[in-house]
Amino acid sequence: MATTSQSPKPLVFLLCFSSTFIVVIGQREVPTALVSLSNVSDQFALLSFKSLVTRDPYNLLSKWNFNIFFCYWNGVSCSCGLQRVVALNFSGKALEGTISPYIRNLSLQVLDLLYDSFYGHLLFDFSHLPLLENLSIRRNNIEGLIPQTLSHCQGLQRLSAGFNQFYGSIPKFLGSFSELKHLNIQGHRLTGTIP
Repeated sequence: MATTSQSPKPLVFLLCFSSTFIVVIGQREVPTALVSLSNVSDQFALLSFKSLVTRDPYNLLSKWNFNIFFCYWNGVSCSCGLQRVVALNFSGKALEGTISPYIRNLSLQVLDLLYDSFYGHLLFDFSHLPLLENLSIRRNNIEGLIPQTLSHCQGLQRLSAGFNQFYGSIPKFLGSFSELKHLNIQGHRLTGTIP
């Protein structure tokens, strides 16, 4: 007598679906019944950003947890429809730490960290952020070369990166930003002229 074993795939699918549904129902006003992979990716990127912040004097990130949908987190703005993270705004909030390379997985149009205390190198690949329009990192302690991959952000309108610790030659690609309206790279050890 032959025995047949039933595939566990339907059970696994049902467990994954029901736990995803419970997670979604626990969120505040999530417009769809399922969490998309992009939402999971965005949430992971934000939690990675939070994990590298070593000082948060106003407790802005204290409510960044699974109990609140990430589009409602302090400093986060999402797009309509797909609800992808399009802006991080922590200007003047005295956050300190390093900037997570995982923010490259967001759909950022705005990264505003003016007058904070972020340090270290910009270790993420800007070619993953082609929609970036506003990069405001002025008055932090970011060091190193201005990343060549920033040249992929052809819609950049504002680059405010003055008074950090950048060094090396002023990149020629800065002259290729046809949409650029504001450029501030003063107060560095940069050499050369702005193209």
